[in-house]
Amino acid sequence: MNREQYLAFEDIVGPENISDDPVILDALAWRSGMMSPSQEFIPRYAAMILPRDTAEVQAIVKLCNKFKVQFKASSTGWGVYCDPKGPGVIKLDLRRMNKIIEINEKNLYAVVEPYVISAQLQAELMKRGLNCNINGAGSITSAMPLAAHEGIGHMSQACSFGERNLLAVEWVTPEGDVVKIGSFGSIGEWFSGDGPGPSLKGVIRGNVVPLGGLGVFTKAATKVYHWPGSATLALEGYSPSYNLREPLANFLIRFLHFSGEEGRAAAVRKIGESEIGLVLMGFNAQMVASNIGTSNEEEVQLAEQFLKEVKGPGFALAIAGNSPRDFDYKKRALEQIMEETGGKALKYIEENPSVMGSYLWRCIRVTASIRETFRATGTFGGEVFGTDAYNVQSNFIQHSVKDKQELIDRGLIYADNVIPFTTSLEHGQQGHSEVLIRYTPSAETWQGVMEYVGKANENAVKGHYGLPHHVFGDPQQDFFGPNMSNYHLWLRKIKKTFDPNGVSESSNYITAKE
Repeated sequence: MNREQYLAFEDIVGPENISDDPVILDALAWRSGMMSPSQEFIPRYAAMILPRDTAEVQAIVKLCNKFKVQFKASSTGWGVYCDPKGPGVIKLDLRRMNKIIEINEKNLYAVVEPYVISAQLQAELMKRGLNCNINGAGSITSAMPLAAHEGIGHMSQACSFGERNLLAVEWVTPEGDVVKIGSFGSIGEWFSGDGPGPSLKGVIRGNVVPLGGLGVFTKAATKVYHWPGSATLALEGYSPSYNLREPLANFLIRFLHFSGEEGRAAAVRKIGESEIGLVLMGFNAQMVASNIGTSNEEEVQLAEQFLKEVKGPGFALAIAGNSPRDFDYKKRALEQIMEETGGKALKYIEENPSVMGSYLWRCIRVTASIRETFRATGTFGGEVFGTDAYNVQSNFIQHSVKDKQELIDRGLIYADNVIPFTTSLEHGQQGHSEVLIRYTPSAETWQGVMEYVGKANENAVKGHYGLPHHVFGDPQQDFFGPNMSNYHLWLRKIKKTFDPNGVSESSNYITAKE
């Protein structure tokens, strides 16, 4: 970026909110080699800019069009999805846009700016007897559904997920126009994302969010849900060794396991039909150990202990009663479901109330995700599939996991007893699956994992399992598009129409190439 351009951007945000200092830019570019050592750094940004509101975002985007400079907007930036693939891109860091605009208790929605994190919103909601879905990546992620990828999390059983929770939106297009989508654009209210009038939700979101490739979303409304617990919760200790000072009344959490997938699937279906679940997360024994363990040593010890008892697939389930009578009904319903499906509860959690309390809170606040990912026994990775009916997801993942053994045989990933992750959303209306892989990052390992993902993609097409959530960039869009009504051609037309100058960097989304 030349001096004239830099000063033009500085005039918008002030000198304290823009920098091209190499120390800052290299810090932004560091990715710790989480995938492989060759990916320790991403291309250096041209500058970092921190806008404070929609007007400043709009002015920045218009300047980018004038100077033909690309920009990439992000909020918390968890993961690599918001990274550019080339140098010279301006980073719009939205951390100053961190205000909760409105909490509407009557109509059950909240309006947030992109840097409102889920923990921040949830804490304010609980004071009002409300709750929100939190991305499974953790409560440090954005509470805005457009900033949280697919937005699936521990409480998506009862609190849905990003695509379904998104309501009205304020959007700065790649050309710098401010578009108000849904009821916000027609009457200034946030309760609907689909009108009155034609909806643009499919354009701005689609299967997953555009990952910074289609402008900047500056405000959005998200659905919120009933919270039957306390307005404030007393914690003691320090993370990760903390606990609830007093147990949550009418709450219960268990890790339930089964002899085979048939029993687990039947239990998931019955729990969904009875609508007793607050949390239903398709964890395996090792993930439970990562959640509960307060040190690397304890995690390994617990995993070994749990695997002696858990011999098949399972899931974490939390139930919450609106009253003692409602809680008693839900417990009795769960007991009957376990009897009918042959399910058993992990004894360690059932017999340790303090452990149960800390585990419950970690699933409600979603605080252990970083330990699940960067665990003592290697980095977590793998093939992440999409969202469809639970049985479709389960069938796909059972098929796909067979290819994992080839990576183990080649010595690229750890041999383990990690069971595939299949979870239930919206009381069983939909499901989500992941194959879990543990490895030590290296270029060779990452190449093998990418080959595995390619095979999983082929399985998705051949088995008619739908579009995965990990479709990033032109090559994968071009692979899936011809097999799915040529959606990629329409996606490119959308990109070209709204971003004719190509300034909204979209390497993780789709480009407007012919």
